[in-house]
Amino acid sequence: MTSVLSHDLRLSLGASGGYHPAGWHPKLAVTLLGPTPPAAELVWSVSRPDGVEWFCHRVPVPGLATDQYATVELERWGDDDDLDEPGEISFTLRVVSELDGVDQLLLDGRLSVLALPGDHQYAIAGSGMPGGAWLCLDTVDEPDAPRLCLTVPVGGDLHDGQLEAHLFVDGTRLAPATTVQALNTVTANDGSPTAQSVVTVFDSVRGWNNLAASGWGGEWHLLDARNGHYEVKLVRAARVFCVVPFDVVDGRIVAPGWVEPDPWRGAVICVQASAVGTTEATAEPSATPDDPGFAVDVAASAAVSRTIDDVYALRHASALPLSQSSGDTGGLSGAPEGALEGGPETSESLEALQPYVDRAERLLLTWQEELAAPPPYDFGQVLAAEALQREKAGHDELASAVAAVADEQPVVVAGEPTTLGAVRSRAAALFAAADARVALSQQSADDVLAPYRALLAADKLAVFDDHPADSFVYTTLDGQIIETPEQLAAADYWFFEGPLDLRSSANVEGVEITASTQGWRVLGWRFAPDGTLLDRFEQQGLGPSAPLSAFRPPA
Repeated sequence: MTSVLSHDLRLSLGASGGYHPAGWHPKLAVTLLGPTPPAAELVWSVSRPDGVEWFCHRVPVPGLATDQYATVELERWGDDDDLDEPGEISFTLRVVSELDGVDQLLLDGRLSVLALPGDHQYAIAGSGMPGGAWLCLDTVDEPDAPRLCLTVPVGGDLHDGQLEAHLFVDGTRLAPATTVQALNTVTANDGSPTAQSVVTVFDSVRGWNNLAASGWGGEWHLLDARNGHYEVKLVRAARVFCVVPFDVVDGRIVAPGWVEPDPWRGAVICVQASAVGTTEATAEPSATPDDPGFAVDVAASAAVSRTIDDVYALRHASALPLSQSSGDTGGLSGAPEGALEGGPETSESLEALQPYVDRAERLLLTWQEELAAPPPYDFGQVLAAEALQREKAGHDELASAVAAVADEQPVVVAGEPTTLGAVRSRAAALFAAADARVALSQQSADDVLAPYRALLAADKLAVFDDHPADSFVYTTLDGQIIETPEQLAAADYWFFEGPLDLRSSANVEGVEITASTQGWRVLGWRFAPDGTLLDRFEQQGLGPSAPLSAFRPPA
């Protein structure tokens, strides 16, 4: 049987009159979960406020196998058939296959529409999206350490840069959201936004960490390591306008509502959201998280549910925290308990020793095998060495804090007893290997470019140094590719071609519309025989690639 994801329903308004509507009609977006029957249609039947049938709209159903998803957007256009009055309409959505004799009810709902100030202006009396909020641990993007994510409907025309979100645990602010985006816009009949779903992502807050033993993600806050009462607070213009609370008990998020699958993030949990302010400094929001503006019953045959066990299905037993404190609101140590077995010289060193051992352990487990590979090195291996180089400043800061501790100090790294001196030596060798790899790569690049530099001078050499031949394609007149150092030195004209997004705008019935079109851009240089720059020019145009005429000096 075909199923519907209730958390991804969206109702909105449109109009046949474009930006100057004379009335309104409904729009529906729904995500289906397969299987779907063959040669099937979605049949959307809508009645007017007086109960008389308004229209019956049919669209083909995508062919979906079991557990496959597809989002279908429905909107029926009809000249002079829009409604020019507020009210409540009713509708049903069915999947019908005459071939297989299927006529399955998916949705049975009602939608409330109110009049806005102005002529023929209407909007849904709510957010147009399911009430409450949807919490999830994003196992689709990162199954070994899923990020905490939240989606909540909010009224008004929002902009990403105006929004903030912060996570609290037991009243203490823990972390800001890494990403706050306003998506899935619901509109009035003239196309103006009335509500959007706000999606927040907390990169530093993870549900669990299956790879904690490797030292990866030692700075994260792990929800399975810290029970407590959590709250996500949404902020706009320095004011909190929405609070979404949830609890973690026995290392798991408590699911007060139902749980559904989600094709983009994994299983999602329905939680309550409370509007505590406004999204504007002076205006009430047009919708609140618990005011969808519609009532929809998902047919029993079309409902799909999961349990909290599905949320945590990808968590390994080995992800259990190695140490845990009920009052700890930070990340977990990457080293086992009892890593210190002796007494350092000062109490400050005692406090600083474990963080240093944790950092060194993570670096060794992450990079030691990688840095042991012999040359030659590919681009990815050089990037890995450069990534380790960026870790050196943080390592050195922790190392300086334990400089007074003797090399003989016993410690444990990756479950094996060793000494602090041995850890210092291994870490130093690790950074030395990274430096050597980057230096060798640079030398190899210099060796490749040396024949070119030997033949170039003056401005030609300066342009070449900014555009090395191992990273750029050089052409000369009529787009002929330059392949050798001698050809490059002899050419009086150099050209580079690249892509370009060309923006254009038009005014349609008083509304400014902008668009982006694929184009090309060619930069050219003309040199004297001694390499001195005589001229520099640029040409642009529409299309996937430049014509040969672009590889000539302007007339």
